[in-house]
Amino acid sequence: MRRWPWLLLALALAGAAAGAWWWQQRRPIPVAVGVDLPLVPGAAIDPSDRYSADLYLERHPGSRIRLVNMHNAPDPASGPATVAALKRQGVRFFITTQASSHAVPSLSQFATGDALALNVSAVSDQLSGRDDYFLRLVPDVVQEQRAMARQLSRRPGRRLLVLQDTGNRAWSDPAFAVFSAELERLGGWRITQRQLRVADFDPRRHRPLLEGDFDAVYLLAGAFLPIIGNISQLSHQLHPQAPILLTPWARSPAIVENAGPANARSLVVSPYPARGASAAVAGYFRRFEQRYGYTPYAMTIGTSQAMELLDQAFRSGATTPAAVKRYLLERPVHHTSFGPIRFDATGDVRAAFHAFPALADRAP
Repeated sequence: MRRWPWLLLALALAGAAAGAWWWQQRRPIPVAVGVDLPLVPGAAIDPSDRYSADLYLERHPGSRIRLVNMHNAPDPASGPATVAALKRQGVRFFITTQASSHAVPSLSQFATGDALALNVSAVSDQLSGRDDYFLRLVPDVVQEQRAMARQLSRRPGRRLLVLQDTGNRAWSDPAFAVFSAELERLGGWRITQRQLRVADFDPRRHRPLLEGDFDAVYLLAGAFLPIIGNISQLSHQLHPQAPILLTPWARSPAIVENAGPANARSLVVSPYPARGASAAVAGYFRRFEQRYGYTPYAMTIGTSQAMELLDQAFRSGATTPAAVKRYLLERPVHHTSFGPIRFDATGDVRAAFHAFPALADRAP
């Protein structure tokens, strides 16, 4: 009879252990998702990436992910402090929408393994080939700009104007260097480079920057700034027959809206296919529009992919930054709703690029 108390104690301990194991397997895991604060005076906060993450969770109610906002302030120097503050709150996983200007200073926050980032927007080569906990879902600037140069080289003409944005030099400086070197290698085009902080564009004051005799115009600008559409429209007025080449970071409904008739000559190059060419992209945009009432910029596709990858890792039992990194890097391919993702040994990806008219993302 004396053995019963010990047996009951053993059963209680076993039950407690089982309960602890069950809770450990099901406990929510906080994941910070980028939300952009105003990039220029008068711009509205853009919650599209957070909405994309919310939309994913609505379709996957069994996910362990609990979302936390990560506010991206305009000042690049604020990036590390923003990440550090969330880490102090216990956040260990980040889906960062930081541009290169913000991500490069923030690298130290993802150096030691106490936090892991999946970035969907920073392509600077200063982030490439590093064995850290900062992984990217988009190809780096070298792949991106070589793809841009190849698209232009297939078109007739010789005189190219490149208008480079100086507001994000961590991206635009290496971008111009890679683009111009690749275009020279391919041959056939002569570049005139002019620079402008795109957020400060004034059509009356900056009109001379777009004047001249050119067969094509490359707007080396991004951050989904709507003013890119206004620059496109002025370019089209001055060069009505010249194609306008836009970066992946100018694939935005707001830019299309502002471009007006320039859309007829605008070409977008993007790692994601156009809405009309992909059932997955079309379905995603449609669900987003039905839920939130507007079309998001294309970068939110990457945010949805990042949610999917983290969910896959958490379901596999990987719940620490080190374990999730191993899960993502040791598997040769990860299948997502928008296609496969392949990381190299340092957490960079390679991907094909798609070129299509700027209006190709409009709802049918």
